[in-house]
Order: sequence, then C-alpha cells, then structure tokens
Amino acid sequence: MNRRWVFLLILIVAISGCTGKDADSEQTNTGLNSAPTPMQTNAKAFPVEPLTVYATIKGTMFNPPELNITNGTTVRWTNLDSVEYSLNVSGYQSPPLNKKDTWKFTFNKTGIYEYGCDSHPSMPHGRITVI
Repeated sequence: MNRRWVFLLILIVAISGCTGKDADSEQTNTGLNSAPTPMQTNAKAFPVEPLTVYATIKGTMFNPPELNITNGTTVRWTNLDSVEYSLNVSGYQSPPLNKKDTWKFTFNKTGIYEYGCDSHPSMPHGRITVI
C-alpha cells in the first residue's frame, strides 16, 4: 500500500509541472487600456538642424514668389535661366548667378523682406516673411 501512495504522489507532482504556467512568470494584461511602461534612456538632446528652403529663378520670375519661414531658415535660390541674375535681399547682394548657379541667405531676424534682381529691375519682386 505504501508503494501506491508514493507512486500517486510522484504522479501528482509530475502532472502539476505540466500545467503550462511557470511559477516565476507573471501574466499581465496588454489590452488597449494598459499604459506602456516608459523606457529609461540616457538620450541627450541635440540641436535642431537649420532648415533650408529652396527657390528658383526661371522665366524672369521667382518661384515661389512668396515664402513664410521661421527665424534662422536659409533660403537657397537656383538660377534655371540662361540669363544672369543678381539678387538683392535687404541690401545683401548675391554674386552674379549664371545658369545653375545658387546663392543662399540665412534670415536671422523676424520681419518682411522684399527682394529683387538688380540686373532686371522690372522683374517682379519676391517677398519673404520671417516669423
């Protein structure tokens, strides 16, 4: 009789280990209402890269003719015409721009800037609003 109890006890212990649940693991609810645990990071903040906006000169026109940008933005003009242009932005003069030449200007003060071409005074002016 003693032998049957030992066998039965071994059988119960063996079966209890086959339930699929680990005694050390914990079940968690990962439904829609549970909030994710935030990760601990040692990430450092890096400065934002300066923004560059592109404009073109084609057909004796600036494209786009008006820009709204934030303070610190650089505007880069590219001449797509065969004619030479010289931009004037609030007293800052570009070098002569031949076909495919570029010139850039960084706007570091808020305000409204009218610009044009000194080589073609009748050319429609452009406008840049810096906020």
